[in-house]
Amino acid sequence: MEKNIGIRIKELRKAKKLTLAELSGMAGISVSFLSQIENGKSALTVVTLNKIANALCVPMKDLFEESAEKEEYVRNSSGHALDGMQRAYKSISILSGRFDNRIQDAFRMTMEPHFEEFEELDHPGEEFYYVLRGTATVLIDGAEHTAREGESVHFPSAHPHKIVNREDEELEMIGVITPTLF
Repeated sequence: MEKNIGIRIKELRKAKKLTLAELSGMAGISVSFLSQIENGKSALTVVTLNKIANALCVPMKDLFEESAEKEEYVRNSSGHALDGMQRAYKSISILSGRFDNRIQDAFRMTMEPHFEEFEELDHPGEEFYYVLRGTATVLIDGAEHTAREGESVHFPSAHPHKIVNREDEELEMIGVITPTLF
């Protein structure tokens, strides 16, 4: 089971002898928001998580688990939920295996109806999403792309992008992202 993100962030911050104010300044977030994250009182997005990881000079995966990974090739999504990431998703679970030199991460995600607050981001790599249920609206470079149940969307993630759910039903997707985040 993955460690609580907030606890892990606090452990890494203290190991680097940083105060809340120092880390929040380096990450470009408020002290109060960082404190809420560390205490499990606020969820965060991948964008915020990336800012904190960069400020701590660690890969994002180090915020979820101990650095010594046990290799794992078969995973059940219900046992690997990313607690603390529910700001953008109702649920998000890791599907990809764990082993050295992975180049992609796979997730199963569920987004609430009418959720449009996802932060726009861009980063090196690619993203692929397959819609299991609902309709995904993906904004890439300001252009809107729609993928319905049984359809997919694949794009270079260096382009500014975000995914929203404008529909009355939940959106459930499988996503594959390079490079690895976790």
